[in-house]
Amino acid sequence: MQKKIFLAFCALICLSACRAQAPLAGADRDSHGCIPSAGGVWSQVLAQCVQPWRDGIALTPVAPQGSAVFAAYVILSEDGTQAEVFTKDGAFVLKRSFTPDGPQWTDRSHTLKRLPAAWEWYENNTLTYRQDTAR
Repeated sequence: MQKKIFLAFCALICLSACRAQAPLAGADRDSHGCIPSAGGVWSQVLAQCVQPWRDGIALTPVAPQGSAVFAAYVILSEDGTQAEVFTKDGAFVLKRSFTPDGPQWTDRSHTLKRLPAAWEWYENNTLTYRQDTAR
């Protein structure tokens, strides 16, 4: 009887040692191999994983709403013909064109302008984000 209890106790200890452990931070990967828990996302214009807050140009809201302030980040393709803008609403890929005011990147409802002293992001022709020092 004592032998059965002892074996049951040993089996219980072995099973509890095999319980599933939470994945380690940074051990997660998306379908492109990026690590979301480290801020990594796939950039369509660079075809690689990036951390927009580190690799991009930071733009701040012109009129922040509420207590939370969400920045936007711009990543340019190697040749500069495309810009990818990461916002709280998603990522947008824009194509470059030239205007008398300088280069701009657009899609149907978004425009990114590079002015001599600023980057500006427009949504439906309304200035929403700006960076005061052009790179």
